[in-house]
Amino acid sequence: MSVTRFASVLLMFLLVPALLFGAITATYYAEPSLYLQVQPGPYTSDTVIGAKLGYLEVTTDGEEIYSPAWGSTSENFLSAYLHGPMRLIPGGPLGQWPYEFHIMSVAYPEGYPGPPIIITKVDYPYSPIIKNEPEQVKVSPFRVELYLVNTNSVNRNIKVKPPELPASCFEPNESYTLTAFMGARFDLHYSFVVANQKGTKVNEMMNWWDGEPNSSGSYVSVGGNTGSNSIAVTSGLDPGNPEVPYGDPSTMVNFSVFLSEQSTTFDLSEAVGTNRKDVNTMTITVSNGIAGADYSQKVIFTDLTPVSTSAEFRMLPEESGPNPIPFKLYFDSTEVVKGEAITWSSLQNGSSNTKTIRIGGIDQNIIDSLASGTYSDTINVEIRNP
Repeated sequence: MSVTRFASVLLMFLLVPALLFGAITATYYAEPSLYLQVQPGPYTSDTVIGAKLGYLEVTTDGEEIYSPAWGSTSENFLSAYLHGPMRLIPGGPLGQWPYEFHIMSVAYPEGYPGPPIIITKVDYPYSPIIKNEPEQVKVSPFRVELYLVNTNSVNRNIKVKPPELPASCFEPNESYTLTAFMGARFDLHYSFVVANQKGTKVNEMMNWWDGEPNSSGSYVSVGGNTGSNSIAVTSGLDPGNPEVPYGDPSTMVNFSVFLSEQSTTFDLSEAVGTNRKDVNTMTITVSNGIAGADYSQKVIFTDLTPVSTSAEFRMLPEESGPNPIPFKLYFDSTEVVKGEAITWSSLQNGSSNTKTIRIGGIDQNIIDSLASGTYSDTINVEIRNP
């Protein structure tokens, strides 16, 4: 008789997690693109700069959420660094430096938007979303946001001061490269874990060696994915180009470059001596600029022959044998020095910014000494911020 009663109790215990977690669902909404902004999310001080990564939204059918935690956070073993133009002290000279940023979790256990806002630093190999002590969340939906921030303070009113770098040490309209999440990994993945029953501490339901739940905790399905690494935290970041601009890309001043021709064919006599042959037109379109404001970009011309090999622009014969033909390149009336930047100033908002690319300075004696044929060069154009 006692054996039967014990078996019945055990069966009921095994059924509880299945009934409970079938009623909890979660979806993670990654930011489509990452960019730095001052006073990100709940932070109130203009000394804080960060990028929103995304947010988790958890819904229930009247169930409570016990001791929520981020699991699978072993990637946070190494810090995240942003590398780019910054000042080591406010007002100091601008240089290229790396700086440590932190993944911060922002929870709204009383509903979003609204207090109290709970900020925690995401640590490894797992991290409580609210606190390590037993916690019961009754609100639905329950929202948790993730940010990449220049401070690890859990105080939303923190004022970042040296030796930490405040927001004023970073340069607006510049881009910063994310250089580390466990080395070269940028595909940061977490999981969402809750306790099976109330009264459970986070460290009682998580394995300290791998950041995964033990028998006292369970994974919650996120977007239909259940288990370890079910949340693609940084899916708004291109792993092949992990750039994080300072400023909303939709409102930042952008520069687009267009060339009227992909290739041009002409008679060499048209570019002999003082003759100038128009071979292309460059247009820079300025977007999100201010009407009447002047902008500038640096333009660099090179060709297939490295500057270290030849400082001249040279047309090479399609058939081996004849010597190359040196020539001069002009950007409007300015003679181009291969590999050296030319500043294009007074760019205006819109698409009215045009300059002509010309070829000239070919020596007639060189042409006369060569056999007839076709000569060509590929000119590369690079645009940089000044």
